Amino acid sequence: MRRLYIFLHGWPAALIVVLLLASIVVLSGTIMAGDIVDHPDKLKFKELNYQPPKPGDFRHQLKCGATAYVAENPEAPTFDMTILIRTGQIYEPVEKAGLAKMTGYLMRNGGVEGMTAQELDERIAYLAGEISIDIDDTRGRVSLFCLSKDIDEGLGLLKKILRQPTFDQAAIDKYRADILSEMEQRNSSTASIESREWMFLLYGNHPCTTPYRRTEHSINSITRDDMLAFHKKYFFPGNFIFAISGDFKTDDILTKLDNMFGGWPDQPLDLPVVTDQIPDPKPGVYMIKKNDVNQSRIRVGHIGVKRDIPDEYALEVMNYILGGGGFSSRIMRRVRSDEGLAYNAGSAFDRPVLYPGTFRAWFQTKHETGAFGTSLIVDEINRIRTEKCDEEAVDNAKASFVSNIVNPFSSKKAIVNTFAEDDYTGRPDDYWQNYRKNVEAVTPESILAVAQKYLHPEKLVFLVVGDPEAVQNGSDKHNERFSDFGEITILPLRDPLTLEMK
Repeated sequence: MRRLYIFLHGWPAALIVVLLLASIVVLSGTIMAGDIVDHPDKLKFKELNYQPPKPGDFRHQLKCGATAYVAENPEAPTFDMTILIRTGQIYEPVEKAGLAKMTGYLMRNGGVEGMTAQELDERIAYLAGEISIDIDDTRGRVSLFCLSKDIDEGLGLLKKILRQPTFDQAAIDKYRADILSEMEQRNSSTASIESREWMFLLYGNHPCTTPYRRTEHSINSITRDDMLAFHKKYFFPGNFIFAISGDFKTDDILTKLDNMFGGWPDQPLDLPVVTDQIPDPKPGVYMIKKNDVNQSRIRVGHIGVKRDIPDEYALEVMNYILGGGGFSSRIMRRVRSDEGLAYNAGSAFDRPVLYPGTFRAWFQTKHETGAFGTSLIVDEINRIRTEKCDEEAVDNAKASFVSNIVNPFSSKKAIVNTFAEDDYTGRPDDYWQNYRKNVEAVTPESILAVAQKYLHPEKLVFLVVGDPEAVQNGSDKHNERFSDFGEITILPLRDPLTLEMK
């Protein structure tokens, strides 16, 4: 070592570093030479057999009757809590459409006993925390985030919001004015029109369309008493499911929650009945007149299925190949890659828990190429019903689902939120344990069978939002016209505040 030092003494430092790095590279190359392959196709990797966690390892029962999924995570000094509440816009009376959303918003932003909304905002901001409440179509969701050192105060503020909202009249009036102003613009977006009219066409007056039926009259009819009654009916501890992660000890947080909800009486939950019997809508072409746009939004489909049917895995893989797999899907390749008609195209089976969802395929294109693009989608629907998929396409689709099984469990927060959602929707405890096995059991034969069982070309509803005249004129380059797909019904745009046809 002394001789080496003498030898190198006086050499430039940079030269010494280069020599040392070169030596390391040579040694590494010698050691690894036997592992280097001459082509990437020859690379081999260890098989990964990821096993999802089990919900029972995170589940706890609180004294108030609620279920809590809890995961300690000391990596960051934070606290995350989500509460799922069994409620939703689907349960509000249609004449009060907007009540659930308004109640959730004003629980958080309408003041609590002893604090105005501004005082509450300032205190939460001082804690560098966040509290939010939202009620969508089939659930309520409450979120609390704060630093772990502020858990007690964060829970205290949340308790006030959950149990003692005041629904200040000034806040109600402001929200009402804001939401009516927002509703005035809801015909400015063709995407919004497409979603709304699709629900009306496919479901008629089913309760699932209530979130789309807000009108000026329904919003103005909602009173403070309506919100107090809605809050009392749905917000009680026995109707909560908790997902909690952060820097704490599990026993400590469970004790805090028991204390937080102690003395809050339980009550029965009386949910309105939501029928799962949906009559098939009349097939045909429905054009919504929107003349001030240069492209049409087109959606094709029919009534589908509920979640958790026995065929769900084959159905998912089939739809991945048809239109759910992005650039690898058939619809995307035909409509975008081959013909250049649209930036985005695809298909999906929406599968709610309470009632059947819809099968839908979609794209957006110039008015004149709408019929041609639609014919490509119909061709692919017919093809997957009549031709067996090749093994490679099926294997690639299955591999995509299997590789994504880690996503619901990518963090402690994701784990408890996944299990809370599964609890809320009634999934069995072994769902994720069996997921890979069930996906890998899908075959080309089972895909053909579900395509024939759940895709119905004779029942297709075609929705077009655009300029009906330009759409029907079609293109000189293509012979296809929308009249090829059935009887055409032209519908005027609804009034944004009354939803009446203009």
